[in-house]
Amino acid sequence: MTDNAYLAPRLTLRVGVTGHRPKDLAEADHDALGKAVQDILERLATDTRRLGEQAEPGLYADEPACMRLASAIAEGADRLVAEAAASRGYEINLILPFRRRQYADDFDGDALADYWRWFEHPAVTSCTELDLGEPGDQREAGYEAAGHLVLAHSDVLLAVWDGKPSRGRGGTAEIIDEARLRGLITLWLDLQGQLHLWVPREHVVEPLDDGDWKALTPGDISQLLNDRLEQLLLLGRGPDDASCPLKGLGDFARQTPRPRTRHCVHEWLRALLVRDVPFAASVDLGLERERSGAWKETLRAAHHLGGDSYEATLDQRLRQRWIAADNRAIDYAHRFRSAYTTNFLLAALAVLVGLLAVLAWDSKGVKALLVSMELAIIAGILLITWLGRRGQWQSRWLAYRSLAEAIRPARLSLLIGTSPVGAAEPPVDNGRFDWIPWYVRCSLREIGPPDAVVSGDSLRRALDVALHEEIDGQIGYHQKTAERLETQDDRLEYLAKGALWLTLASGVLYLVCYLVYLNGPALPAELYKPVATLLGGFLPVLGAAIFGIRATGDLRAAAQQSRRMSQRLKRLGSKLTSRLNTPERPVVRRLLGQLQLTMADDLKVWSMIYSERELVPGF
Repeated sequence: MTDNAYLAPRLTLRVGVTGHRPKDLAEADHDALGKAVQDILERLATDTRRLGEQAEPGLYADEPACMRLASAIAEGADRLVAEAAASRGYEINLILPFRRRQYADDFDGDALADYWRWFEHPAVTSCTELDLGEPGDQREAGYEAAGHLVLAHSDVLLAVWDGKPSRGRGGTAEIIDEARLRGLITLWLDLQGQLHLWVPREHVVEPLDDGDWKALTPGDISQLLNDRLEQLLLLGRGPDDASCPLKGLGDFARQTPRPRTRHCVHEWLRALLVRDVPFAASVDLGLERERSGAWKETLRAAHHLGGDSYEATLDQRLRQRWIAADNRAIDYAHRFRSAYTTNFLLAALAVLVGLLAVLAWDSKGVKALLVSMELAIIAGILLITWLGRRGQWQSRWLAYRSLAEAIRPARLSLLIGTSPVGAAEPPVDNGRFDWIPWYVRCSLREIGPPDAVVSGDSLRRALDVALHEEIDGQIGYHQKTAERLETQDDRLEYLAKGALWLTLASGVLYLVCYLVYLNGPALPAELYKPVATLLGGFLPVLGAAIFGIRATGDLRAAAQQSRRMSQRLKRLGSKLTSRLNTPERPVVRRLLGQLQLTMADDLKVWSMIYSERELVPGF
């Protein structure tokens, strides 16, 4: 466990390889091809390390950059690149389309002996074997799945390609197209050793058409490739302080997870209205509970897939980051909600004290005391507003919640050996939030493929985790949240309307007293006049304050969104349940991707609801 919210990631660059077997490399200039492979791998490693030295202090962990290569070690291009990478200090992640003994049937003679040597190679840090059942008709599906898995664990694709269309599923051209669709840095080595970089146009509509292959000279490699790597690995500086992502990340880096908060006014209001929480002087943020109990099923599934090492990696690289982001998000949510609740209630109280001062007109001492109290209340409102804006309670709540909600569903893809292609977008169009997807991608980039066999049993376990720990948990959360928010909204509405009805009743009662005064006795009107003045001035303001709390919290819209999410998750849960007995890797991967997109959509709607609810000093 750590006391820092920001866990600096290790600088990591992942390179994937695809290319032809020896029979399709017969016309290649092997010397030129071999030298080009060595040069580009050296260039990638050198530029990555240099960018790490240029990075802001603390952006990355204080450890050497990690260079990884994902390869299926087929004869030809795969092994050519793997040999060059291993000699340059790259870690090698083997991605096999079948179990290793089944895959061995693809090789014979020296190629088979070389294949078996790779499993003992010191550069190899993991071997992920796909078990799609008996090879037979599954061979092309296995090659395709392995190619996509290589891409999932790559930031750069190096393709040794003759420029011709694919000759089957999972062929080189198909993998290159998929890399461009995913936005990977895509490098093509032709058979004469000429290196090309896919350069997308400024406004991309069709990723496979809106761009060009740029033949690189040594100077081009230094400039064009470095620019792409810098966009991938570093955080840019905004044109001003308000749009600087480095400042947003720096703010998060200074955070410390906390077990409790004393910003509890909103919880008191909830306890008064809904009565599902007790009144307390502080609010439990759930830090110890999450540290001891969060993601239990996820960690068990990770251990079953990749043993102690993979379980520890997911715990340290992902779970701990989620706990920190979730804790800070909950804390700042309480700060912001308690601040605007307090401001509205204090504004009503200031009006009440001001009215009492009017009623105490004949007593200068009492009047002075009440005026002092009113000024103190107004000063308190201004101070709370200043503290909230200076501390960026609203924007930090949105940012840290966005980070937590981007990390949590991302873990599911890791349980089937793959890695999410991207991360959730920032919640609003604000450059300072650009650090969120950068940090999530860096965290995922650290997690290499598991040293494991990914079988049907692994797919079922991943579906179980998605169903029980993600979907069921989120459905329960949204249903409970919707009920609680609707109850709060209804009761706040009743209170606000009640204040207006009481104002009306008070006015009617005074008019009755006045009619009595016109016909004789003056005492009722004289006695009730100050009370009517007080109630007539205070109750409408109290009603407006309650409506202000309602509007700022936008409780009804948030409740409706929770209802919609609950229904969407139920439908998605039914799809996942239908695949438990016959899990197929492409279908499971697609369903987990749908779940991640569903959670991202909810995040965007939720952000739209709350992003404009700024902290104000009253109404």
